[in-house]
Amino acid sequence: MSLPDMVEYDRSESDPREEEVTRVTDQAIRVVPAGWYEDPSDPAQVRWWNGIAWTDHTQSKPDLDAADDLEESFAGPAAVRSRTRIRPTATMESWIVAFTPVLLFAALFVGVWAWLYVEPTFLVAGIVLAFVYLVTVVVAILDRRKLARWGHTPPPFAAVLLTAPVYLLIRALKLPKSWGQLIGWAISAVLLLGGPAAAWGAGALTSVEIATKIQYEIRQELVGSGQASAVSCPPIADTMTVGSIYTCAVTRPDGGEGKLWVSIDSDHGDYSYSFAIR
Repeated sequence: MSLPDMVEYDRSESDPREEEVTRVTDQAIRVVPAGWYEDPSDPAQVRWWNGIAWTDHTQSKPDLDAADDLEESFAGPAAVRSRTRIRPTATMESWIVAFTPVLLFAALFVGVWAWLYVEPTFLVAGIVLAFVYLVTVVVAILDRRKLARWGHTPPPFAAVLLTAPVYLLIRALKLPKSWGQLIGWAISAVLLLGGPAAAWGAGALTSVEIATKIQYEIRQELVGSGQASAVSCPPIADTMTVGSIYTCAVTRPDGGEGKLWVSIDSDHGDYSYSFAIR
């Protein structure tokens, strides 16, 4: 590409045709973007045009493959950086962390079911919570690595150990336009855990009260009659559903272990139990 020849005109003359040519030539020069062009004074080299006028910077005329490198070397690092692709801050891993309440809800459902129908122990709840926490940590680590590859400054590594909402908060404070994940976590937590937890909590208080009453009465009867030395029932059991059955652990007077099955017979707290001592 070459610029229109720059011709000097004698401004003292008032020929209107020459003034029109000068005006058109000036407009043509102004619209040519900055870059390396063939030097009007020496076709064997190129001269830098800054968008307004020729400069004193010249180079030997490069081949076509080296033309872009020549322009970047003169324009400087700022021009090169302007061509760098700006990566987004929303990664797939960050959205997985944002929706961990879904995983937590499913895991807690399994944990409650296992507590009521498999083995009433806090070990199940601990395993469930540890599983969700471990998944969150692993996905957050992958998110940090991807952010680093994309040229962003990721949250500190310690942040991945501080649970999902804390990690997302620190992430949002360090990275622009990344509050969506934290908002997504809050919304999913309220929808999936808030309402059901409140409803379950209200019923759980009554259920715990009934379970405690049943354990006290059975313990009084069996220990008082000498059939057992200890009775231990789960503090949380399905005592609100007619026909539900849960298990209590019984220690016999000889030190042996046994089981006692409690059946809920009515929604007024009536129950029955069967117990076999060998």
